[in-house]
Amino acid sequence: MWHPGDAIGFISCSNGLTNNDRSLEIVSSLSRKLKNDFGLETVMSDVLFLDKETQQTEAPASRAGALLSLYSNASVKAIFDLSGGDLANEILPHLDFGIIKSNPKPYFGYSDNSVIVNAIQAKTGIPNILYNPKVLVSREEAFQTQALRDLSSGNDADWTSTFEISGNSTSEQSSAVFAGGNLRCFLKLAGTPYWPELENKVLVLESAGGRYEAMCSGLAQLEQLGAFEKINGMLIGQFTQLALDGKTAAFLAVCRVYASRYGFPVWETDFIGHDDRSKPIRIG
Repeated sequence: MWHPGDAIGFISCSNGLTNNDRSLEIVSSLSRKLKNDFGLETVMSDVLFLDKETQQTEAPASRAGALLSLYSNASVKAIFDLSGGDLANEILPHLDFGIIKSNPKPYFGYSDNSVIVNAIQAKTGIPNILYNPKVLVSREEAFQTQALRDLSSGNDADWTSTFEISGNSTSEQSSAVFAGGNLRCFLKLAGTPYWPELENKVLVLESAGGRYEAMCSGLAQLEQLGAFEKINGMLIGQFTQLALDGKTAAFLAVCRVYASRYGFPVWETDFIGHDDRSKPIRIG
């Protein structure tokens, strides 16, 4: 995936980072870590932070242009999106997917950037990584350092060894291929040209916010999109608000109703979600 001396591009395709000491320290610490532990340089996008004058996220076309610049930069071997929020889907109409396809490299993003992770994979076939790079400088730094080392050396955490999906005959086995991410944000792609093909994939779902009713509504929308007729399984990560509300078991029961109706398995994991122990997972 990369070698010492290569560069990682930092960008915010969703809401720009705030111009405060905490954000600046996170970016600085992450840059130092990549240099010290992996021998990697950092290329900072000029849309990483909010505009200093307006304190607004940079315009969609500007963010898209900055992302394309990182793809076109031959020294950049991967792109780390450090943002989250609501605005990632604004940039999609401004992206030249031909440029991205001609310069394949993995895009790492999480939460609202489930939009970008899945859209780029759908339009170009390039696998991307559902992952929040900022956890590399969290309290789980050692855990995450090993997780990233495993990924960069070709060991996709536990996923491919844990989830194997039957092929057309019972004697055939193929490694799981994943799509999805944050439930609310993934559904922004519904009905657009950026919706990924779900045939024979395992659908990954997680969420930080969102009450029980909202999450059940999301499952209903997935059914109405025909997703459950195509997938080979569903991998349920953390639903943080549901856990706080004591609704996790009720939500999993709804997931299993759909699974029973359409004949696919449901798995659960604590290693996908909005906490510092969320592992990287390859999309596509």
